[in-house]
Amino acid sequence: MKNKLLLLVFLSQVMFHSVHAQSDSTFRIFQSGMGFYAEFGLLSNNPAIRHELEKLAVKPFTSFMGSLVLARRMESQRWYSEGRIILMNGTNYTKDRDERKAYLNGIGIGTDGSPKFVNTARWNVMLPIGVDFMLYRLNIRSNGTATLGQLVGNPAAFQAVKLFTANINVHAGAGVDYKMNVLPKYNEKVYLSAKATYHQPILGRRKWKSENVTVSDLPGLKVNQIYLQIGLVFFPKPGLKKKMMMH
Repeated sequence: MKNKLLLLVFLSQVMFHSVHAQSDSTFRIFQSGMGFYAEFGLLSNNPAIRHELEKLAVKPFTSFMGSLVLARRMESQRWYSEGRIILMNGTNYTKDRDERKAYLNGIGIGTDGSPKFVNTARWNVMLPIGVDFMLYRLNIRSNGTATLGQLVGNPAAFQAVKLFTANINVHAGAGVDYKMNVLPKYNEKVYLSAKATYHQPILGRRKWKSENVTVSDLPGLKVNQIYLQIGLVFFPKPGLKKKMMMH
């Protein structure tokens, strides 16, 4: 399944590169840019996992999920597409460094795209649809500090428990770009971009696994919720792109 998703992302980028290469030098059909987004889950999720961790005297991760999304934007007057790298983190704050606590994080790749239903001098309005392949890690630490004697005498007591799960998430929603005249010396255009999308896993409730065993009683990770994404998209001038590639 992972190979199929990688092939999907690759083919989508090849398609846009092919169209871009066929356009002449005076009128480029497709333009490429780079986006930097922050993405936040808006619904409280995973109470079952947190309850199981609390029963084991482990401080669970919170319901807040935040992600850094790095994107490559391809767009024309009528269409847009993005290839995405997602770095996700579930927060866990505590003053006691030696408290047993769980950290949730994830990494993934994906793509989305849409026609532009509105394209004016100031606004783009889209209804993006896409898919992400995500790998998640649940890291349970027992101690934040230890003496050298404690570590040498019982090293296994200080090793973190690392559990993994994966899923393919489809998403759909609404997005807008506000076109700004920022740094015109370096950029053809800059967008303040925002999206609200609903994400739905398609592989069911996946079991948590360590390196050698599957965990039988820990509930599956629930990421089916609404996510708000906001960030900036830059379209560097062609001369600047060439200078960056030379250096």
